[in-house]
Amino acid sequence: MGVGIPLRPAGEPAPLGSSWRTGAPADDTLVEVARAAVAGSTAAPGGGGAGGWEAAFDDFWCTVRPPEALAHPGLLPAPGWKIHISAAGTAATEVLSAVAGVLAEDPCVFRFAADRERLHRINARAGDHGPACGFITVHPMDEAQFLRLLEELHLATEGLPGPAVPGTRPFAPDSRVHYRYGAVAGQRSEDVRGTGHRCPPPVADPVEGRGPATGGGTGGGRQDAGSVLVGDRYALTAAVRSGGRNRVYLGTDTSTGVPVLVKQARSRIGVDRTGAGARPALRREARWLGELAGQGLTARPLELIEQADSLLLVQEHLPGQPLGSWVAARLSPGSAPGVPWEQAGPMALALTDLLTRVHAHGLVLRDLSPDSVLVAPTPRGPQLRLADLELACPAGTVAGPAGTPGYRAPEQGAAGGRPPGSGESRPAEPAADLFALGGLLFLLATGHDPLLPEDLPRFRPVPERLGRWLALAARESDTARRLAPAVLGLRAESPHRRWTLDQLRELLTRTRATPSAGAPAAPPPEQVDRVLDRVLLDGLRRLATSATARRPDQLWPAVPGGQHADPCDVRRGTAGVLAVLARALRQPGLLPAEPRSAVELTVRQAARWVERHCAAAPLALPGPPFARSGAIWALLDAAEALGDPALGERARRLAAPAPWQRPGPARCHGAAGAGFLQLRLGDTEAALAIARQLLAAAEQESCGTLRPVPKDVDVDLDHVPGVAGVGAFLLAVHRATGDAAALAGAERAARTLAATACLDGAAARWPQRAGEPPGVRLAHGCGGASHAGGFLVRLWQHTGDPALREPAVAAGLALLDGHRHGGTGACRALADDGEYLLDLARATGEPRFRAGARELAQLIAARATLHDGLLVLSDGTGTGCPPTRGTGSAGPLAFLLRLRHGGPRLWLDLPTDPVAAVPRPTGRFEEVSP
Repeated sequence: MGVGIPLRPAGEPAPLGSSWRTGAPADDTLVEVARAAVAGSTAAPGGGGAGGWEAAFDDFWCTVRPPEALAHPGLLPAPGWKIHISAAGTAATEVLSAVAGVLAEDPCVFRFAADRERLHRINARAGDHGPACGFITVHPMDEAQFLRLLEELHLATEGLPGPAVPGTRPFAPDSRVHYRYGAVAGQRSEDVRGTGHRCPPPVADPVEGRGPATGGGTGGGRQDAGSVLVGDRYALTAAVRSGGRNRVYLGTDTSTGVPVLVKQARSRIGVDRTGAGARPALRREARWLGELAGQGLTARPLELIEQADSLLLVQEHLPGQPLGSWVAARLSPGSAPGVPWEQAGPMALALTDLLTRVHAHGLVLRDLSPDSVLVAPTPRGPQLRLADLELACPAGTVAGPAGTPGYRAPEQGAAGGRPPGSGESRPAEPAADLFALGGLLFLLATGHDPLLPEDLPRFRPVPERLGRWLALAARESDTARRLAPAVLGLRAESPHRRWTLDQLRELLTRTRATPSAGAPAAPPPEQVDRVLDRVLLDGLRRLATSATARRPDQLWPAVPGGQHADPCDVRRGTAGVLAVLARALRQPGLLPAEPRSAVELTVRQAARWVERHCAAAPLALPGPPFARSGAIWALLDAAEALGDPALGERARRLAAPAPWQRPGPARCHGAAGAGFLQLRLGDTEAALAIARQLLAAAEQESCGTLRPVPKDVDVDLDHVPGVAGVGAFLLAVHRATGDAAALAGAERAARTLAATACLDGAAARWPQRAGEPPGVRLAHGCGGASHAGGFLVRLWQHTGDPALREPAVAAGLALLDGHRHGGTGACRALADDGEYLLDLARATGEPRFRAGARELAQLIAARATLHDGLLVLSDGTGTGCPPTRGTGSAGPLAFLLRLRHGGPRLWLDLPTDPVAAVPRPTGRFEEVSP
């Protein structure tokens, strides 16, 4: 994460220790332990109640910075070496106190899981925090400090309990201290992650005398011919899953050559909050496998092996594919949502039979999901077997929270797909599996996991929320119409109100023998408009009120992975949100008085935040989506929205040193992106110079077309990183200057795209790179038809060349065919697809493209969650509501704003471009039921 300057009203002192309270979790025990340890620092005394150290929180981590890092925001640790410290839940405070005490005397940036619940999720691997992830991560400033801290931290934590950290190397046998080579926030270097530790060449391990990495191994397994041999018989050949709870490996029985699956459980790893450990749980799983394998429901267990601190279960390797992959293989562009009924019907019955047989044995699975069911083809149809029984237990057994987001029953943990909280243990009941089964039927009906963020603080029933989504799918899908009653019946909030398996089987048997009912009638357009307007206005209010101006690292909460991005960038940082709010502020009549005041205040705060951060850390990549040009572009938009010419002038000064003479031509990080900013600033001379540099680098392709980039640069075909992005820039230069060479370069880029298009009937999709297999065809956003078409349609509009209209329309048809299976965001998802359909509607005047954009808007709105009375859009995962543009709500809100009120496309159309407004609705916003 980058470091910025906390904002506060002029002349107002910062509250004592305010950074340690802003965003802290409700259980702040660990936060107080860290604060108390660094408060006694003799290395850098200061104010703020913690020796001058400051803390910042995201949705998982607490990041702590010493005074040196705060005084020099541009100072980053040397690329590469990180230290990870693990801890058992029972030793969390001791380990953190010891580590923070060492760092107080030898300061550097560190982060830790902000409460015990989050530490549990690391140790149980209930969350997705990467294969190399300990309780505490330390970022030494240089190699000397790295070597110093390894020794000091090992001595400080020696003897304290904790697991190994996958993907790292332990400093010493059974040490809590591990290390690895990886990227640092704000740097573009390789971040090496995996099941075992490695250094990217030519980096050398600075810890002398170390042997092969053991942090990702199997706890003492003998090396044999390049693979790990366990039990003197089974050679591990590949890692399937690396996690703190159970690691899973593919292997081979060296005595027979038969493939096997090996599960590893290590000591000190908790499965749930009842205190059950991973090793006893694996023994129980072996017992259940033995009892169910004879009925053809699971793999056969072959052997249990004790090895060092590990227990390994060797079991039969089952053929087939996970149910989720089976469903994905049957989703096709141009088809209705979900799996065709001819295949979905038998699968639904097979799932019903599988669960009936498991429950008849007295077991509750507690984690029935698309990954836990294997599908193997047989002459009589698909055969289903369970991939694992890791969390299974007899009905009535008291067990802690469990399950997969989207499939976890409310009584098993937090609702709505969030990871389990500190929920109490309770008896396991078969009704939890029925809820999960309803999720699997939803997957068959729509092609999506039933993921929706939880409503706060008042919950709407899950069937009511999923019902909106199912109703949209049922307009086209026979499967959705047939399965909708079962999905809603099985997903009832109360376990006692859920359908039984007999009810489900009766419905499936009856509906297979009867014709499908007709598609339900679409709601009146006026009703749809009211819902979209409500989602738009509520979303803008949420963006305005969720900014945290006092946080030095992120103005809005970061998305997963966003902690390593420039906090000012467009895709994952502040600039993308700022630009949307500035656009809304400039739209006449959009915002009532109260939300308008909140939006205006937030635009001012965000502009100041971005401006200060850019000034404090001036070096950045040039392209808009991920780097500095986008931040400056957003500042210019804010200056115009606020009527603040002084802000605009300061933004221009920040743009002056922006680098653009780089080998990469792409719009994301390279010269074309910097060139777009020069056009936005009105500096056509600088933009023309960049265009000539790109044209001079163009080389002949074997297919006879010219691509306007050097052959030795790895270039994508799509808009943001590659050919279409460069072509769009050259077109923009020609429109601004009249330069004929720039137009010719744009036309050559268009011919490159036309030559590489993959036709599917009348639709066109593009591989990410020339020469990729024909099956690699991306439709969404920055990976295909949406952005390739964005360039092609603008070039067609400018030149009138009918040869360009055909691929531009074909790109739109690809989106109309495949729009049902995307996420909600602006990156490779529905919002960007909708933006391009609006481009086509404007260019062609054809109603089908605007109708397609409205349908996308309804799909996005159907996934909204209710937060404090506001309808808020979910992210691409369906589990959160971050505000960012790429995968959060800002991208969809920009699309809804343009759909309902017209205007240019952000980041692509310059203010001087002749953009015809899309017709605007009449009337004011009206209240509509969520």
